[in-house]
Amino acid sequence: MRPRPREQHGYATVWAVGWIAVLATVAWAAVLLAVAVAHQHRLDGSADLVALSAAQSLQRGGDACATAAEVAAASHVRLATCTRDEWDVTVHVTERLDLPLGLTVTIDGSARAGPP
Repeated sequence: MRPRPREQHGYATVWAVGWIAVLATVAWAAVLLAVAVAHQHRLDGSADLVALSAAQSLQRGGDACATAAEVAAASHVRLATCTRDEWDVTVHVTERLDLPLGLTVTIDGSARAGPP
């Protein structure tokens, strides 16, 4: 084995480990963002479903907000508000998202439904 020249002190190894740590952190943050975006899309779809169900119940003579609460519970989201304005129903739903490292985020979505 040849002896290492005096001017080499392992700088490349330190830089490589540093860049690997930076890239791993960025990748982890990108995965967390992707999870949050996917949950937001699912929540938006749930809000649409809750609002449409409530509007249909209202048109059939039922209690729109009671129907909204039932559909929200079945969709595993929390109904924050439900308001009626004549034949229109507006709902606001929330969901708690538990992320790694003890991070908790509350995401929300809203939708309106009624006759055109």
